[in-house]
Amino acid sequence: MSVMYKSLSLQQCVDLIAAVGDLRTVLVSGEMGIGKSSMLKSLAKMEQFKDYMFCYVDLTTKDVGDFTVPKIRTLDGVEVCSFIPNEEFGLHFKGKKVVMMMDELGKAKGGVLNACLRLMLERQLGMYKLEGIIFATTNLSVEGLGDNVPAHVRNRVIQVRVAKPDYMTMLEYAIENAWHPVIIGSMREFPEMLASFEDYEKPEMNVLINDPRTVRLACVTPRSLNAASDLITRTAILGDAILWHAMTGTVGEAAMHKILTIYKLDAQLVSWEELVKNPTTVTVPTNGAAACMLVSKAIQRIEKATMDAFMDFLPRLSKEAQGLFARSVLSDKCPKQNVAATNTKFQMWAAANNYMFGKAAKK
Repeated sequence: MSVMYKSLSLQQCVDLIAAVGDLRTVLVSGEMGIGKSSMLKSLAKMEQFKDYMFCYVDLTTKDVGDFTVPKIRTLDGVEVCSFIPNEEFGLHFKGKKVVMMMDELGKAKGGVLNACLRLMLERQLGMYKLEGIIFATTNLSVEGLGDNVPAHVRNRVIQVRVAKPDYMTMLEYAIENAWHPVIIGSMREFPEMLASFEDYEKPEMNVLINDPRTVRLACVTPRSLNAASDLITRTAILGDAILWHAMTGTVGEAAMHKILTIYKLDAQLVSWEELVKNPTTVTVPTNGAAACMLVSKAIQRIEKATMDAFMDFLPRLSKEAQGLFARSVLSDKCPKQNVAATNTKFQMWAAANNYMFGKAAKK
């Protein structure tokens, strides 16, 4: 495989599944905790699938007997044994097409994996035909998490490798999903939190992330950073002891200390009330992490009454921070999109700086 295209982004995997998933099963392999399961939600937001039913099948919880169960019925006066499918597979949705994600394919027990073969290749389970899309996910075998997909299974699917999201992708995602500003600032200040272990010759070169060559009880992944965001939001009032002990158990001690640094920085930032009151004179953060935190707070708090004031402040930030604000606030996922899009000052700023949010405008 060409080094240039050794992996795809999560969105590129979603686009591939949408294009061929009704004919061929796409098997998405990637590191743990990077958002592979979120692809089902991304597909659910696509217009062409608005009338589909969405099914999540966790193969780690299945035995062969969980796929179909016997049912006695009478056929031409003779009692026969038929087999009916598990409702998780969505085969009972009459007249509806289905998007099915078969999660953790590589961890499925041997018999379970064999039971998946016809479903993945022919879209059929017993006597029942599935209309719609099937895709599967698995971790990398090199991670040592027990994932093993034999050659005869791989030959039935389209294999793709999904890349670990870089920090800019995660910044925009985190802002859109209202993660705590401290976690957003931490990702900006310490982008190595989102590096892959494959980028390092030795595990000690990055002690923040998971590395199968060593044992770490907790580490940073996009998933654990999401959990860390919830921790700060819910437990900061309980005191440092609880917050930082729990944080260590979520992202690891090394990452906890880095996040603590940003946590202390956040306490020194200008308040939102002061910013909208004196947008042209308040202190402007020069630290990149602080600017990202301020942008994330702004996207969560802007209203029609305060948007003019924030637009007086925005040009004082770095171009990077301005672009991050524009791309994030114009995202279809941002609840404050209309607040910005209908603001005259933002429209004027956007006309003069449209190169900063062209990516978002095309979504």
